[in-house]
Amino acid sequence: MTGTPLDPAANLKQQAAIKAAALVQDGMVVGLGTGSTAFFVVAELGRRIREEGLRFCAIPTSDATEAQAREEGIPLTTFGAHPELDLTIDGADEIEPRTLNLVKGRGGALLREKIVASAAKQFVIVADSSKYVDHLGTLCPVPVEVIPFGWENVAVNLGRLGAHVAPRKTRDGSFYLTDEKNLIMDCVFGQIEDPHKLGTDIHSIVGVVEHGLFIHMATQAITAGVDGIQVITPTVSDGLIATPVADASQPVTHTAPAPNMNGKSKTVLPPQPVAEGIEKHLLVIMGVSGGGKTTIAEGLRNELGWPFQEGDDLHPAANVAKMAAGIPLDDEDRWPWLARCQEWLSHCKQENTGGILTCSALKRSYRDVLRQGGLNPVFIYLHTTEATLVKRLKNRKGHYMPSSLLPSQLQTLEVPGEDERAISVSADTSPAETIAEILSDLKTA
Repeated sequence: MTGTPLDPAANLKQQAAIKAAALVQDGMVVGLGTGSTAFFVVAELGRRIREEGLRFCAIPTSDATEAQAREEGIPLTTFGAHPELDLTIDGADEIEPRTLNLVKGRGGALLREKIVASAAKQFVIVADSSKYVDHLGTLCPVPVEVIPFGWENVAVNLGRLGAHVAPRKTRDGSFYLTDEKNLIMDCVFGQIEDPHKLGTDIHSIVGVVEHGLFIHMATQAITAGVDGIQVITPTVSDGLIATPVADASQPVTHTAPAPNMNGKSKTVLPPQPVAEGIEKHLLVIMGVSGGGKTTIAEGLRNELGWPFQEGDDLHPAANVAKMAAGIPLDDEDRWPWLARCQEWLSHCKQENTGGILTCSALKRSYRDVLRQGGLNPVFIYLHTTEATLVKRLKNRKGHYMPSSLLPSQLQTLEVPGEDERAISVSADTSPAETIAEILSDLKTA
């Protein structure tokens, strides 16, 4: 795990992954998760095999993890040989710290992940601290895996449960297929008050294979943030136990895990990284596709600890299908989407949590919708050259909007005026530099 320096979010994930990988002992049977954080776990376990002589076998949760495990020299096994696992280590998209209930599946491997997690004596989650939420559904949609036949009917029934449903698409507009050749419906429910009931209701729909709500399954979460590494277990009496283990600001090395600093557990709130001197704002990261909105928004979330919503996930299914087909959206298409974005910002305002939304907000009239209800978000306009945008879009994977729609976005774009509450930032620098500039500007916003 050497080479190009990691960005701050990846560095935090790596720290948590190294701590979790230290739990694996000789002779264990281990479930290997899928995703960006699980990638670091697999890499660290490969290092331990090569450098420490660690001996264990594993069951991966996806074809991608299987390929990485083989490259790292990790021996693989099957459920036929080992129907029970000692330990599964995986990432999460959202973590409710008092219960360790989770949302998983943004990587598309939720079915295999849940099978492997349910077979393990211990299910350990690794993540950066930005994944903490008070209620599931705050940061991301709930993925639901369905069989292809009759998916339209399933989508209608999911909608009756209160979800905005969008079938996941690839960049070329085709349906995203899981390793089991099923479809994924991304379902935006908003904050979920009763995840157990919702999970039961989703399972009752014929055609649903599995959902991304992992309820009462995780036994431990290891997260890294500005306050160091936190080891959290669900409890009945006081909600959670968190033990600071190491200073997250220090460089990561391949030594034994740092000892507990005080030798005992203590009850604390989950880490909430907030940049010093910055009041809570509503931030709208705006600009045309390819400007790096998601990368910058995720980096700001990691620095500020505020809720984050990917605006593209709020598009109605009809909009997604239209863009995937290479047809530009018109104003009538965008009004319902912008209304959903405004509702999300309004909720963040009511809860006084701050909020970070990615939304192209190309026209002033679109930004006016987001300002409705007395809201006064800060629009952060990311700009760069058309040539850079074209290059980025050609290299982008897993998004339904083709690069052919870029000219229509550039034609629609109205740069924020001097009378608007906006920060204009070049996206030509590294993400870390762009984020640092935005944080500096926010101190006087």
